[in-house]
Amino acid sequence: MITVVEAGSQQRMRRESSASRVVILILFLAVLAFFSARGSFESATCQAQTSPDGDRLKDPQFISEGAKLFAPVCGNAYCHGAGGKGGGAPRLRDRGLEPAYLFKTISSGISGTAMLSFKSEFSDEQIWKIVAFIMSDAATNPAIVVEGTTLDKTMVATTKSGDSESSFMTGSAEAGKALFFDSSQPRSCQLCHSLQGEGTPIGPDLSKLSNETPKELLQKIVLTRQINDPRFATLNITLRSGDKIVGVKKEEDGDSIRVYDTTELPAVLRTVRKSEIVKLETSNESVMPKEYASTYSMKQLLDLITFLKASKTAVTLKDLL
Repeated sequence: MITVVEAGSQQRMRRESSASRVVILILFLAVLAFFSARGSFESATCQAQTSPDGDRLKDPQFISEGAKLFAPVCGNAYCHGAGGKGGGAPRLRDRGLEPAYLFKTISSGISGTAMLSFKSEFSDEQIWKIVAFIMSDAATNPAIVVEGTTLDKTMVATTKSGDSESSFMTGSAEAGKALFFDSSQPRSCQLCHSLQGEGTPIGPDLSKLSNETPKELLQKIVLTRQINDPRFATLNITLRSGDKIVGVKKEEDGDSIRVYDTTELPAVLRTVRKSEIVKLETSNESVMPKEYASTYSMKQLLDLITFLKASKTAVTLKDLL
C-alpha cells in the first residue's frame, strides 16, 4: 500500500514538474516575443530618424527645400555662414557629419553654446530637409541667397583676429538709443516696442532685456523666434475681398477686431469687421522682421545691445562669444 502511494506521489510530482516547465517555457517565449517586438519598434524608430524614406536625404527637391529653411535662420555670418560654409559658428558642409547627429543637434541644440534648439521652430520633416541640405555636396548645392541672411563680416573677421582687435569695436549706449528711437526708419525698434514707457506697445515691452546677456540679445535681434505670450500672437486674417492681413491684435469686441497690420511697416492700426472675415488663424511665429542681420552693421548691433543692456560698460565683440 505504501509502495502504491509513493508511486502515485512520484507521478504527481513528475506531472507538476512537467507542467511547471511548460509554464516557464510559455513565459520565456512571451518575454522573448515582447522584447523582439520592442527591439523591432526601436530599430524602426531609429531607422526613421537616421534615414527618412530611404534615399530622401539625397533627393534634389528635399535638399532644395532644406536650403531654403537653412538660409534665413542658420546661414548668416554670425552662425554657420552662407551655405553652411562657416562663420562665427563652425562650418557644417562637406564634413561627413552623421545624419542622426545633425538631426539631434538641430532639434535639441547644444547646452552652454549659441546653438539653440529648433524643435519648436521646425517639424521633424523640416529638420530632415535641413539635414539633407547640410549633408549634400556644397559644390553641387550652393548657398541660397535670401534677404537678411548675412551679418556684417567685421564681426567674424575681428573676433577671430585676437583679443586686441576684438576689444577695438565697442558699443555706444547713446548711439544705440538714437538707433532704437530713429522714427525715420520703417523698421525702427520703437515703432513696435516700448522701453521704459517710450515707444509703441505693438510687441513686447523691452525694459527687462537688461537682464539678458549680450549674446542672448544679439540672438533675439537677428534670429527672430516664436513668441510665448498670447497677447502678441500673430493673426493671419483673410477677408471676403481676398485681402490678407498679418498683424497683432490690439483689442476686440463683439463686432470687430482692431489689429496692428504689419503686412508693411510701419504698422497701421486697422479695424476689421468680423462679418468681413472668412478665415482667421493664430500663429506664435513673431512678425518681427528677419533682416536685421543685414540691415544693421556690427557696430550698430553693438550700439543697440549696449543701450538695451542699460549698463555703463560698453558691449564689445568679445561679449558676444
